[in-house]
Amino acid sequence: MIRPLLWLPLTAVLLAPVLAQETSLEKRALKLHALAGGDWCEPWGDGIGYSGEDRFASWTITYQPSWNPDAEEETVTLIRIFCFAGAYNMVHAYYWHREYDGLQPLAFAQPAYRTEYENDDVLEGRLLGVTVTGMGATTTLVNSEFDPETQTITSHSLWRGIGDASSSGTWQFRDGEFALEHFEIDASYDGEGNPETVLDYRNQ
Repeated sequence: MIRPLLWLPLTAVLLAPVLAQETSLEKRALKLHALAGGDWCEPWGDGIGYSGEDRFASWTITYQPSWNPDAEEETVTLIRIFCFAGAYNMVHAYYWHREYDGLQPLAFAQPAYRTEYENDDVLEGRLLGVTVTGMGATTTLVNSEFDPETQTITSHSLWRGIGDASSSGTWQFRDGEFALEHFEIDASYDGEGNPETVLDYRNQ
C-alpha cells in the first residue's frame, strides 16, 4: 500500500517524462517553424514575435486505421504556430507529429483558380466567373480553427476588411490525413457576402 503522502512525488516522477516530451516537441516544432515558416513569418526567440494565446497550440488525435480494424489505434499530434497578423487576418502554420514519421510540416490541398471581371476591373467590374484551374497546396491557413469534436480545420481568408470578398476551406481528418472537403470563394467585391462553392466532397 502506498501512503497518501507518497502520491505527490510518485505522480511527479510518472508525469515528468510526459511533460518533458511535450516540452521537447514544442521546442522542436518552433525550431522547425523557424526554418520552414519562411521569411514572411515573424521570428521566434525570447521576447521576439507574437506572444498571445494563439502563439502555439497542439491537439492529440487518436484514430483506428481503416485498413485493419484489429490494428492498434494510432496517434497524431496536430500543431498550430502563429505566423503573422494584419488588420483583419491572422495566419498560422501547421505541423504534425507521428511516431513513425516524426515532426513534419502539414500541407493542405486547395484549389487554384482564375477570376474574370468585366472590363478587367477587379474592384469595380462585375464578376463574370470563377474557374478552378487545378489543385495546389499550402502550409499556412488564414483565420483558421481546429474543432476537436468534428476533427475539422476551417479557414476564412478576408480579401479586404469589409469581408465582401473572401475564400474559405474545410479540411476533414480521415484515416490519418487531412483531406480538403469543401472550398468556397466570394470574389465579387460587391459589398455583400455571397460565396460560391467551387469544391464540395461533403456527401461523398
